[in-house]
Amino acid sequence: MVATETVKTVLLVLFGLSILWIIVIIVRNDMQTIIRALIVAALLGLGLYYVNQTKLEKLSYRAVKEELFPVKSRAYTYDKREGAIAGSPTTTFVFQDPGPPITVAMMNGGKYMAIKDVRRVNVVLEYLGLPPVEKGVPELASITGKTIDADKYRWDDYARGVLLLERGICRDLTSTETFTCIARITITAR
Repeated sequence: MVATETVKTVLLVLFGLSILWIIVIIVRNDMQTIIRALIVAALLGLGLYYVNQTKLEKLSYRAVKEELFPVKSRAYTYDKREGAIAGSPTTTFVFQDPGPPITVAMMNGGKYMAIKDVRRVNVVLEYLGLPPVEKGVPELASITGKTIDADKYRWDDYARGVLLLERGICRDLTSTETFTCIARITITAR
């Protein structure tokens, strides 16, 4: 991560140098490289414009990607169930097919999956009126070694207790698409 002010300063200096380059090209009457100089100046100008307009305090590839290409939210059908497990209040959200899509990635070793990009999870949590998760987690079975924990992901440090997400395979009959989705979210209060 780089501070936005640092990026602004670097882009401003580079933009100034590109303008100086264009002036030198015009003075030398070297019109063969003017197109390259104009493209470089335009790209640096666009970058400078973006950095001046952004509200991000720190820039990283991921932060810029999330700002430029946000995950689209849509309405999902779900059932909300409240109860208790071992005396702790629980809230479970069971999604009807097709549920919200999630992105999972193969972990090292190729046996388990992990949620590394939490943007889609956070869009669903926001839709449910819940606080977001901070970081991705590995499949619970990779930690416990139990096959019953396959397709489950647990955040022990979640703001409202322990969040357990269960993934499934959903089918969207309107587009004949099959994808990995969220089947159930359970929050157990501490």
